[in-house]
Amino acid sequence: MELSEILYSYTNDHLQRLAGLCNCRGHTRKDDLVRCIHRAVMVPELLRQLWQQMDDLSKKAIAAAYHNDGEFNQRAFVAQYGSLPERPQSGWGWRSNPILLDLFLHNGHLPSDLVPLLANLVPPPDKFQLTGVSETPTTLAEEGYSLDLMCTETEQAGLHDLLAYLRLADQGQLKIGGSSGRATKGSIQKIMAGLLAGDFWPPPADFRADQTIRPFGLDVFAQGAGLVAKARGRNQLQLTAPGREFYQTQNPALLLEAFETWVADGSFDELSRISALKGQRSRRTRLTPPSVRREAVIEALSWCPVGVWIDLQDFYRALKIWHFDFEVETTQTSNLYVGHPEYGMLYGNDYWLIVKGLYVNVVLWEYLGSMGALDLLFTDPADANPKFEHFYADEALSLYDGLRYFRINNLGAYLLGQAEAYTPQKPPHEPLFVVSADLHITLIQGHDLTPNEQNMLAQLATPVQKHRCQLDTRQLLNALEEGADFDRLAGFLHQRHNGPLPPAVTTWLEQVRQNSQAFRKGEPAVFVNADTPDLVEMVLADPVLQKFCYAMNQSTLIIPVRREKAFRARLKELGYILQP
Repeated sequence: MELSEILYSYTNDHLQRLAGLCNCRGHTRKDDLVRCIHRAVMVPELLRQLWQQMDDLSKKAIAAAYHNDGEFNQRAFVAQYGSLPERPQSGWGWRSNPILLDLFLHNGHLPSDLVPLLANLVPPPDKFQLTGVSETPTTLAEEGYSLDLMCTETEQAGLHDLLAYLRLADQGQLKIGGSSGRATKGSIQKIMAGLLAGDFWPPPADFRADQTIRPFGLDVFAQGAGLVAKARGRNQLQLTAPGREFYQTQNPALLLEAFETWVADGSFDELSRISALKGQRSRRTRLTPPSVRREAVIEALSWCPVGVWIDLQDFYRALKIWHFDFEVETTQTSNLYVGHPEYGMLYGNDYWLIVKGLYVNVVLWEYLGSMGALDLLFTDPADANPKFEHFYADEALSLYDGLRYFRINNLGAYLLGQAEAYTPQKPPHEPLFVVSADLHITLIQGHDLTPNEQNMLAQLATPVQKHRCQLDTRQLLNALEEGADFDRLAGFLHQRHNGPLPPAVTTWLEQVRQNSQAFRKGEPAVFVNADTPDLVEMVLADPVLQKFCYAMNQSTLIIPVRREKAFRARLKELGYILQP
C-alpha cells in the first residue's frame, strides 16, 4: 500500500500523534493531517532530516525491512539486535507513544511508494555470521551446576548403520506395522543389533519401537528417501532400485539424491517425536507440511560453518535472523500444549522453544545424526536445557531435550551442498586381513570387525579358528543364490586385503564367477501328458504346434507358459481339449 492510503486508514487521534513527530501540529482535519505527514515523509529533503533525527536501532529496523522486500520481521530483528527500538515508557502499546520509526513502518511494512526514496539512505544489511568453537566442549556450566557433555562422532557409524539397515531389508527381515508403516519392535531389535556403536541412549528394558533414536530414525529416513518400500501384498520392506544401487556401490552421489528426496518427503512429521507435546491429532489442529519445515532447517544448516561446534541456541537465533523461521500451525491460535490442556498452553518464547526448538532437535539428532551428517554434543534428557521450561511436565519432553551442540562433518558438508565431493574423515578401505594362497583369511591384529564386515566375510568364508577363516565356494554360491552381488563381495576382498590378492585367490574368484553363471533358469513351462505316443507324434507333426511344442518323452509334451493359450486354441481346431 502507498503511504497516503495507509494514513487515511488511521484515526484522527493516531494521525495527530504521528503529526507531532514531523512538525505538523495545529492541524485537526484528517485531510490536512494526511497531507502534512505525507509531505514530511515523501519530500526527499524532509525525509533526509527525519532520517538524521532517528536513533541507530530504528535506522537498522528500516534497513532490515528495506532489504526484506519492505516487510519488517520483528522476530528476526530481535534475534539479531536483542530488542526493538526503545519507546517512551508512558502509555501502553505499540502506537500509544509513536516514535519516528512509526512514520516509516506501518503494520510491519514500508509503504510501497516510500521504498524507492530510501535507496540512498538505508545502509547495507548487517550480515549475521554464525560461528562455532574448534575445541570440543566437555562440560557445560548452567545455573550454578557443571554438566558433563557426551560426544558422539557419527560419520563412520551413520554410513555403516544405514548399510546394515539396507542389508536387513535386502534379506527380507524388516517387517512394518500395518497401520503405522514403520518398523515393528522385532525389526527395530534387528536394526539395533547391527548398529556399529549402539543407540545414542540405551532403551528401557521393555521398550517400544518409538523409544529408540538411531533405529527409528534410520527406518524413517530410508523410507522417506526412497531407498526401501513396502513389498507388494506383504507388511515387509524391500530395497527399491535406487536403494539396491546404493547398497551395492555406496556411491555418495546416490546418497545425496536419497537425502534430497527425504528432505522433500511429506509422509512423516518429526513433530510426532516430541512425546510430551499434546493436541497434535486434535480436530482443531492444522499443521503445516513437514517438508516445508524440514527444508527450512536444512537450508539454514547449509549456511552454517563446517567442522566447528555450533551452540544450539545460536542456531535457533540464526534461524530467525536468516528468515528460516517456520510455522508449525496454520491457525491463528495454537492448539498444542504440554501437560494439562488449560495450564499447559504454550505462548511466545515457550512455544518457540518447545514446539519449534524441539522439532529442530529431532531433525538434527534423529535423522542427520543417525545417518552420520552431524556430530553431536548432548546431556542426559534429565539435565535438559532449562530454557525448555520443564515446569510444564514432570519428565523430559522428548528424547532430544539434551542436545546442546552439533558439528557439520565431511559427510554433512557434502549433503548440505558445502562440499563438491565427499571425502571421508577416515580411510574407507584400510587393510583388514591377509588372504593366503591356500584361501585362508587371517585378520590383521588389532582390527575389530564391524557388523557389516562380519556379514561380508560370512558370505565368503567359514570360520576356522579365532581371527581366521577359509574362503568357501559353497558359502559364496549360497550368498549369490540369495541375491548377493558378486562384484561387491569380490571388491571387498580386493579392497580390504593388505596388498594385491594372491593369484590363487583371484583364480578362485574367477572360477566361482564362471560357475555361478554356467546354469540359468529357463522360462516357465507347462507339462502336458498324452494318452498315447501317437498323440505326441500328431502334435509334433502339426505345422502350428511343432513351432513351440517339445517332447520330453513318448507321452509328455513341454510347452512354454506364454504359449499355453495358443496350444489350447489349436487343439480345439484339431478336435481336442486340454484337461486340467
